[in-house]
Amino acid sequence: MSLFVYPGLLTMLVLGLLVVLIARLDAPGGGLTRGIAATLTGSGSAALLIAAVAPLVVAAWLPWPGAPNGETRTLGDIWLVWAVLEGSYLLALLPGLQSATPMSTRAAIREAQLGAAGRMALWTALGVAIWAGQTWTLPSLPAHGLALLAALIALPAAVGWGPFAPDNGTTPGGAESELSRAAMQLGQWGRALRATVTLALVPLLALPRMPKVDWGINLALVLVVVLLLASIGRAINGNSVRRPLLDGLHWCFWRALPLAVLAGVVLVAGQRWL
Repeated sequence: MSLFVYPGLLTMLVLGLLVVLIARLDAPGGGLTRGIAATLTGSGSAALLIAAVAPLVVAAWLPWPGAPNGETRTLGDIWLVWAVLEGSYLLALLPGLQSATPMSTRAAIREAQLGAAGRMALWTALGVAIWAGQTWTLPSLPAHGLALLAALIALPAAVGWGPFAPDNGTTPGGAESELSRAAMQLGQWGRALRATVTLALVPLLALPRMPKVDWGINLALVLVVVLLLASIGRAINGNSVRRPLLDGLHWCFWRALPLAVLAGVVLVAGQRWL
C-alpha cells in the first residue's frame, strides 16, 4: 500500500502537481494522462513513461516520517533510490540521443552533462549528510552545514532549472523535438516529477529530524522545505539566462562539488578530534 498511497505514487503525484504550479514548470494540464494514453496505444515513448513513473514509486524507499519502515531505512534503500532515479534521468534522454536531428541530439547531450554534474555534487553532499547522521551534534554541525549548502548550490543543475534548464532555443521542443505532442508533454511532466523527487531528497536526507515529535510535524516540515525550494525555482526559472555548457560544468565541479568534499573532510576531522 505504501508504494501507491503514502509515501509512494499518489503522494508524489500530488506533491509534483504542487511543485509544477509553484515553480511554473513547463508541464501542461492533462499532458501526463495524454502521454500515458499515447504510450499505451503505441504512439508514445515507453522510455519517457518509465522515466516519469519509476521515481515516484521508488520514493517510497526514502525515510519519510510516519511511513512504514520509514525510520529503519538502510543504506541499501538509499542506493536503490539512487539507482532508479539516476536511471530515470538517463532513460529520459534516450529519445533525444537517438534523434536524427543534430540539434536535438546536442540538446540531449547538454542536458545529460549538466544534470549528471549537478547530481554528482548533490549526491556527494547528501552522502556526507547521511554519514553524519540525522542528529545534529556540535562536532558534526559544520559538516552538516557545508553539506546542506553544497546540496542547495548543486540542486538547480541537478534538476535542470534556471540557467541549467534544457536548451530549447535552437530547436523548439529541445531533445524531444521529433516526438509526438503527447510524448513531448509526457517528457515535460517526467522532468517535473523527477525534479520533485530530487527536491525531496534534501529535507529527507540532509536536514535533522526532530525527535520525540509527532511524525505529522516532521512531515509538514519536509513538505514546507520542498515547496520552498520550488518557490526558489520559480524565481530562478523566470529571471535567468541559459548558461553555456562549460560555465554550467564549472559551477558544479568548482563550486558545489568541492564544497561537498570539504564537508566530508570537516566531518572526518570533527569525528576524530572533537
